[in-house]
Amino acid sequence: MKLACVGNALYDIVSFVETDFASSLGFHAGSTAHISYEEIKPVLARLPGKSFRSAGGGAMNTARVYASLGYEAAFAGMVGADETGNAFHADASAFGVETFLQACDEPTGIFCALITPDGDRTIIVAPGAAPFLDATAIPATFFAKDAVLYIDGFLSTNPKTVFTLVSRANEAGMRIALDVAGYRLASKHRDEFVTLIREHCAWTFMNEDEFIALAGAGVDEALEEFSLRVPGIVVVKRAEIGAVCVSNGSIVESAVRPIRATDPTGAGDAFAAGFLSAALAGAPLARCLRLGNRVAEQAIQVPGMAIDRTGLRKAAAAIL
Repeated sequence: MKLACVGNALYDIVSFVETDFASSLGFHAGSTAHISYEEIKPVLARLPGKSFRSAGGGAMNTARVYASLGYEAAFAGMVGADETGNAFHADASAFGVETFLQACDEPTGIFCALITPDGDRTIIVAPGAAPFLDATAIPATFFAKDAVLYIDGFLSTNPKTVFTLVSRANEAGMRIALDVAGYRLASKHRDEFVTLIREHCAWTFMNEDEFIALAGAGVDEALEEFSLRVPGIVVVKRAEIGAVCVSNGSIVESAVRPIRATDPTGAGDAFAAGFLSAALAGAPLARCLRLGNRVAEQAIQVPGMAIDRTGLRKAAAAIL
């Protein structure tokens, strides 16, 4: 089944730097900063020669991995009418993702990860054109009945965009998957997220912090109660602990193997792609979780989203 992903289109740049590099640029090491495109330009100019670049943003990462697993994927987002936007389109197409890209006068958004030798990450994001996606202008062909709509929760900065997407998906008879995408967003837009999850989502993905923001308590204490009013499947990603999901009051957990991460960029997005590929193939929840974890393992062992497609499909075949 096709996965139609929509979210912020960000061009990912992953760079391995010295320990004091981020602080030399005025950023607190290990933090996440959202800045303007003009402010990120001097950062990019000072990056070491070898950086890993690819089309990114959460929904695009999920589409890329889903396509790499051998399934149909599409992505809708807003880029700038610039060289970076062209590079975004070329990279997405190279991985077999059908693109529904809009373009505007703002520059293409940038996601920059600075990774030190001991694995600390400093994230710098210049959203650029990404937040200006026009949900009403996405072609009707994107909303196909035989596809699943996957929404990146970062779009919740404009709730109207999210609910327009949901309305169009419902009209087309699509099922909906949501990635909550951030603690700060989940806290600020809690009511909108809870309504979306309870009324429209067949699958919801979140990490522990995001779950706490929405449920008001920890996973172990509140997952079962939270799920009672949710008709779909709730999946909580718990990093090195693994993942847990609940459906119709039944809780399933899956542990992960201890693996040192080269770069965790997109690990949660990769997990969602693996989980959904298994779910849409009719696999039981335990296998969906195992495949999600296995795909995420593949993602964290490479810089950016440079996952080997052959190895990824072998890992999937061993589980399915």
